[in-house]
Amino acid sequence: MTIEILNTSFGYFFALSLLLPMHCKIQRQLTIALENYPGHLAAMSSAIANQNINIEAISLIDSIEQGLIRIVVSEPILCKKILISQGFYVIEADIIAVEITDGLGQLARLSQVIADAKINVEYTYGSSTRPGEKMHLILKVSDLDKAYQVIAAIEESANCGFPNQG
Repeated sequence: MTIEILNTSFGYFFALSLLLPMHCKIQRQLTIALENYPGHLAAMSSAIANQNINIEAISLIDSIEQGLIRIVVSEPILCKKILISQGFYVIEADIIAVEITDGLGQLARLSQVIADAKINVEYTYGSSTRPGEKMHLILKVSDLDKAYQVIAAIEESANCGFPNQG
């Protein structure tokens, strides 16, 4: 996607111009079904840590009897092998990891740009320690390639004279 294409839609251009600089990359996410009992999260994370694999992002969703853990790790192929060998059920998916400066309205502006491109955000998770610092936002979207192009265009625009506001 080029900057000229972005100029064809005022709302898209406006939302783009207000985003603080960010970086994005496509990464592999692992989803693990885990029984909801004490010690299971510790066993899973210990198996990963024992192989010097770092958990870069994590989300845990619970239901009555089972948890669903989504992780982004430093070595996804090795991590999947380890978890399967330990008896865990693992599913893979590609996601977009966005590094963005935490600031008021950043998610609203980013999600509006994605919506304007007719892409659905299926789920997202992330965290920040304090406003003004970098955070990682994980996005699972309906059209990975198109979303990556849209978000990468935001990254490019930071170097093309668009005003940034925080």
